[in-house]
Amino acid sequence: MSASPEAAEAQGKRAGRSEYGVVGLLAGLGVLVLVETQSISESMASARTLGPRVAPYFIGGLLLATAALLLVDLLRGGHGYQEEGEDVDLSHGTDWKTLAALAVLIAGCGQLIPHIGLPFAGSILFFGIIRLLGGHRLWLDVAVSLVVPWLAYLLFTQALGLYLPGGIF
Repeated sequence: MSASPEAAEAQGKRAGRSEYGVVGLLAGLGVLVLVETQSISESMASARTLGPRVAPYFIGGLLLATAALLLVDLLRGGHGYQEEGEDVDLSHGTDWKTLAALAVLIAGCGQLIPHIGLPFAGSILFFGIIRLLGGHRLWLDVAVSLVVPWLAYLLFTQALGLYLPGGIF
């Protein structure tokens, strides 16, 4: 069942408008980052080094530059192409049940971090995401769920010296 050429043309015109929304989103986010960067206080110790404002200014500038370049491309007639992924069935809609389960899992694990620690909450999060997204090899799922969060925890706490809640450790 194909749509008439007039309907396809009208849908194409509407679809192109969303790209301008992306331009607005990028520009708004860039402005927000630049404005909020002003509230970061700098100490006298950072007088000879790069201060804490350098990275946010750089990122805000990149966001604005990206928005400007995308706007120029759109005004010249460029547009994005519909996803044609070889492993994605575009005829099916969004699986809202899985999406809601992922959102609940992420929020729940975020609430668990102060109580059981990052490595344990991360292991629960990884295992839940793997199973929700279709992992079928239980032992591999468990191994990945245990190894990745613990390695990340050890990297950040031991190698980088950052504090992360370890739970019982």
